[in-house]
Amino acid sequence: MSSVSSTLQVNSISSQSHPDGEISNGSLGSGQNRTVFSESQHIPIVLDNLGSLPSCAHLDQVLSSRAQETVLDTYRQAVLISHQIDISTTNYRTKDGANIDPEKILAKKLLSLKCSECDSSDFQQVMICLQCPNVSCHRHAHSHYKGSQHMFSIDSNLGLLYCFKCNAYINHPRLEKLRCQVMGVQSVEDVTKTEAENYSDPNKLAMLGLKGFVNLGSTCYMSSILQTFVHNPILKTRFFNNDLHYFNCKYLYDQEVTGSIHEGNACITCSIDKIFKEFYTMESTEGFGMTDLLTTAWYKQKSLAGFQEQDAHEFWQFLLNELHSDHIRVSNQHGVCTCISHACFGFQLQSCVKCNCGAENITVDPPTFELSLELSFKNDKSDKNDKHTSIDLYTCLDSFTREEKLDTRISCKSCFKEAGATKTLRLKNLPPVLSIQLKRFKHNIQNDTSSKVEIAVEIPSFFDLNKYTVDAEDGQKIFELFSVVCHIGSVSTGHYMVYTKNWQGLWFKFDDSIITIEKEEDAMEAAKSNGYLLYYIMHNT
Repeated sequence: MSSVSSTLQVNSISSQSHPDGEISNGSLGSGQNRTVFSESQHIPIVLDNLGSLPSCAHLDQVLSSRAQETVLDTYRQAVLISHQIDISTTNYRTKDGANIDPEKILAKKLLSLKCSECDSSDFQQVMICLQCPNVSCHRHAHSHYKGSQHMFSIDSNLGLLYCFKCNAYINHPRLEKLRCQVMGVQSVEDVTKTEAENYSDPNKLAMLGLKGFVNLGSTCYMSSILQTFVHNPILKTRFFNNDLHYFNCKYLYDQEVTGSIHEGNACITCSIDKIFKEFYTMESTEGFGMTDLLTTAWYKQKSLAGFQEQDAHEFWQFLLNELHSDHIRVSNQHGVCTCISHACFGFQLQSCVKCNCGAENITVDPPTFELSLELSFKNDKSDKNDKHTSIDLYTCLDSFTREEKLDTRISCKSCFKEAGATKTLRLKNLPPVLSIQLKRFKHNIQNDTSSKVEIAVEIPSFFDLNKYTVDAEDGQKIFELFSVVCHIGSVSTGHYMVYTKNWQGLWFKFDDSIITIEKEEDAMEAAKSNGYLLYYIMHNT
């Protein structure tokens, strides 16, 4: 750590009050602030010693009551709103890269920091009641206390708590931790930590990403899909290098300012980014509560609201569409999309319609994110609902790419006749990660009922797609299986879990918050019996 290379600022506040109830400005030596800079990274670190202020009996009583979490959350939000940004060093940009005038941001903050009695507005002269939405100048804050008996108020300048019953500024370790986090300060005792400790790499356990998700009420479908995201090496790399979104998403800034997620700032990319950071930087292996993502998903997709079991495949599609939409919103990009969804999963199918005269009409479909494969085939007399009957994945793909006779005649531009024709599908290009849906759920339109196809499907660990591509002879197209989402049970009472292989070749089963290491043969047997969504990663050959 380099020597102090910036100004020394004293924020002086007396712990006494005037006889008329106004809070005075005096001298408080422990309120000294200073800024130092990291020698190697030039990151400013603001230090203060306000953590040495004592608590009081009134605050201790509140923080030991059942209301403690509400009080802490209110305190954090009040400090967030009142924290004054440094317009000389702060730079915010819109999605097109244009700078936002920091003065405008300050003006919006000041609108929230206005005395309800005299309309005075100032970062340094406002008190925010901890027990109700009242905002007052120092004089009217005391009047509010006398009228309501709300004894605690937050000083907008330093984020400290003032107790009107004690006539003193007070602090508490739990409040101090929140204040330092929000205001970007460190307590003086923390500066003994070395720079290496402050910027150390996460330990080996954290880097494995082995953490489950707490089931928040029929959320196993979410947990399973999110595990396929967390353990997808392509997605992991993209999220940890997603500076474009991080620095340009105005929704993220609004979440940080308000301390909450609402319909106007809900962002799936931001929520998933938090999950990646939690899984790969935090040492705790306890189950993670995905409350941010759950709240965001409910705002973005009303059909997901509530605690009913949903389809994992539909949730996966929802996430990819949202990642794409977030990218367009932030980047304002035109042309070929480079969003996370398209870069990781996107590919195209080529359709060849062949007239009986031999003429071919070739079209390339818009990008898609998956192959959806049937598990029952036309003219197949075997009982595909028999659990003891099995097929393999190659059979499913053979059926998908097989030449199919069209039910309707076409108007051929070559022979100029209304003629019969066939249609064949091939993969025009291949994605880094291939997603495959096995169509295990069928809906009967006639009686409006759904059923599950229980047939076993042999899932290969390595999948050669060469013969299914347009350029069949252009090298090998080998993919390796790394995640399988399984559905167990019936359509109405099912449960999702996921099997995932890590970079060391070890298989893990994630059942909500429960993680177990599995033998490869057991994982493949589960995939065979209950596999629903398959994820293969391309091998460079």
